[in-house]
Amino acid sequence: MRWTGRTFLSAAQVPVSDSSSSTILVIAKEPLIQTLMCSLVDLSGHRTAQPRSDETVAAAIGRVRPDLLLLDCEHDCACEQEAYDAAADVGAEVLLFTPARTNAEVADFARERGLRSMALPIRLHEFSETLQTSLRA
Repeated sequence: MRWTGRTFLSAAQVPVSDSSSSTILVIAKEPLIQTLMCSLVDLSGHRTAQPRSDETVAAAIGRVRPDLLLLDCEHDCACEQEAYDAAADVGAEVLLFTPARTNAEVADFARERGLRSMALPIRLHEFSETLQTSLRA
């Protein structure tokens, strides 16, 4: 348990990362994966943002101005330059992920763009460390 000043938190309630909270925009092809990734971001101690149903990915990046764009390499926009340009315009790092490919496959895709990547499944601790590494880039 950890004392927060007003109440005790169980180990499950304490965020993995004690560093300052960053805003992470999550873009996933499938709604279930979107929910999973948002939950992992929240558990890692960061703020999650998602695109509105009526906006493009580039518009969401411009509205949210995230510190990090967590982008599913299966999403259509991962193959288009517009999302990467929008992220660069607001100073956001981009971290590619995949729920359907191997770590090597997503790493090759990311390397072509000079980006970091990760594949699911992933342990929460590894996920949090990968976010922190990407945020420090």
